[in-house]
Amino acid sequence: MKLRNYFMAVIAACAAIVGCDPENLGEDTFNVSAEGDIVIPKEGGSQSFTVKSTFDWVVRGVEDAAEWLDVTVDGESVTSDKAQIKASAKEHEIVVSALANNDANREVTLTFFAGVRNKVNVKVKQEGEKGDGVVVTTVADLIANPSKELTYRLTGQVSGFNATYCSFDLKDATGSIYVYSMEANSKAEWADKIKNGGTITIRGNYEFYEAKSQHEIINAVVESYTAAEEGDPDKATDATIAEFIQKADVINYYRLSGKVSSFNDKYCSFDLTDDTGTIYVYSVTDASKTQWGTKIKNGDNVVLRGQYLYYSSGNKHEVVNAIIDSVEEGVVETEEVTGLVVAVSSAAFLVKTATGMAYVYDEDIPVAVKVGDNVTVQGEKTSYNGTPELENYTVTVNSSNNPLPSDAPADLDAAAFDAYSTLFGYVKFSGKLSKSGNYYNLKVKGATKTGSLSKPVTVDESLVGKYADVTGYFVGFSGNGNAYFNVVYTEMALSADQHEGDDPDPVEGGDPNVGENEVGYELTNAEIIASLSKSSSTGDTYADFTIASDGGDWNGNIDTKNSLTYVQFRNNRSSCFTSPEYAKNVKRIVLRFNEKTGTDTAQRTVYAVSKDVIPNLPSQKDDNYNKTSHSDLFANAYGSAKSGNKQEVTSVITVTGTTKQFTLVAYDGAVYINSILVICEK
Repeated sequence: MKLRNYFMAVIAACAAIVGCDPENLGEDTFNVSAEGDIVIPKEGGSQSFTVKSTFDWVVRGVEDAAEWLDVTVDGESVTSDKAQIKASAKEHEIVVSALANNDANREVTLTFFAGVRNKVNVKVKQEGEKGDGVVVTTVADLIANPSKELTYRLTGQVSGFNATYCSFDLKDATGSIYVYSMEANSKAEWADKIKNGGTITIRGNYEFYEAKSQHEIINAVVESYTAAEEGDPDKATDATIAEFIQKADVINYYRLSGKVSSFNDKYCSFDLTDDTGTIYVYSVTDASKTQWGTKIKNGDNVVLRGQYLYYSSGNKHEVVNAIIDSVEEGVVETEEVTGLVVAVSSAAFLVKTATGMAYVYDEDIPVAVKVGDNVTVQGEKTSYNGTPELENYTVTVNSSNNPLPSDAPADLDAAAFDAYSTLFGYVKFSGKLSKSGNYYNLKVKGATKTGSLSKPVTVDESLVGKYADVTGYFVGFSGNGNAYFNVVYTEMALSADQHEGDDPDPVEGGDPNVGENEVGYELTNAEIIASLSKSSSTGDTYADFTIASDGGDWNGNIDTKNSLTYVQFRNNRSSCFTSPEYAKNVKRIVLRFNEKTGTDTAQRTVYAVSKDVIPNLPSQKDDNYNKTSHSDLFANAYGSAKSGNKQEVTSVITVTGTTKQFTLVAYDGAVYINSILVICEK
């Protein structure tokens, strides 16, 4: 009986369908009456318009604005992007409403969609009490009351611009702050346009770089930029070094004269000293380097024209783009001292004389003395970061195994450690020992400065990660704001107090004067974690490899053609890198390209992506592994670097977060890479 009733119901339903004519909706129509953007007042309110559609349709975007915008169709709220409104010959009233906005400006794009051929976008906007959410501030106000949760807008003058990283110092009337990184689109647009001296407005986020005690702006977006008039070296103004530093003019040229010391014949850089002070000549023009690079020596008197630069990472005033006008041979000032060797490092030693202390430092001369030796040293007088030194020295050991002074070291607590400044003073302090590459630092609990062992001969590795008592001689500061307290140590032992149960101190990075890596980039407080270069041939295959580094081995695999000397990424070939446990914060990937000769001169692109976005790399035979089918990969890319046109070129990709795994993927044909460096900044 139930079955019969079921069939009767089905038959009746079918009869009803056959017997009903569909509604005649007239001509195909899809019309949205809204014109331009719809603006809701800051105080709240509503706006209305109409939609007429002879097709079924939906409103996309309502879910994106669900927290602040109410959308109704003929009085019925629409809360889902998938809610379908039936086709109709009549007009529907659409009302969009919002309450008062006490926060930042907000907007959403509503898409009225009735198929690919019938869609209209309507942007709904509402201003807020906080405007665009960006805090307009000065450098001084930002540093005085910073927040990592806010976005800041700053305007100032560009100094120390690095086109590779798009980093620079931004200086306004209240101070200077380092702009560490730029958002990818801004970097692409402005890298070739920004010059020192220009006026720039940016917005970005604040970060405090613990290892260098440095305030920074990250993820900067350029809102406006006005180039400055370029300085004319033919209109250089005479100045003393003190006047040059006081003016801090990054645009115009100034004529300086003084005596050369600490000359570096590789870069033609040196310290220049006159009666008012000393300044570092960082760069000279190629023409001057060619003419004078092999002729200048310490003690010579130089006249030059150059521009000012403040190097914030090194807390140094510098001369850049220098044109050397004349060099007169000078007399190198030498000094002879006799005394007792009281401390030794791998590059220097300290001699206690009848009148004081002498610091003998020269990395090019092996240290051939021991503590307790009585020596006579003759060398050239120079200084580095304000610390007087003897270099290019000769030494004679007069006797050995002499008794050392019985002086007690100054015992420094946190406050005394921060306040201490007696050069070559004998000190003792306690700190948590950390290692970064070849550098050993000590975080003194409660202090703002960080202890750093200056070129130690050996270090007891078992003390790393523990509090140690250090005794030695203070040899000056280094780093931004004199952040590092450098000491040639004579004794180090495990501290009785390991501060168990105390709040942990942040791990500090390495010494800020790491130097240059093999691709010519100056790395400050960074460590080269891995380098892929000149490995064995893998052929046309998928191969595993290991790269040794000071902090642990990097493990990786590469799908390549040709040897690793010139890694050829071709379309679906890629490399994967997994860092050792200690590399917590990969910041930059440096790629050196060397395009092979041939008829194709197009630039190629390499993308860096998080390894987790491509859990299963496709095989070499997958021709669909391309930009179109893997757009999600590029949406999650840290950045890209372009190769050269049959020439060697170095590019940098900046990554973010606590990346420990990443992948390089190449498209646009074959890309030849002869060096990959991964830089971990603490």
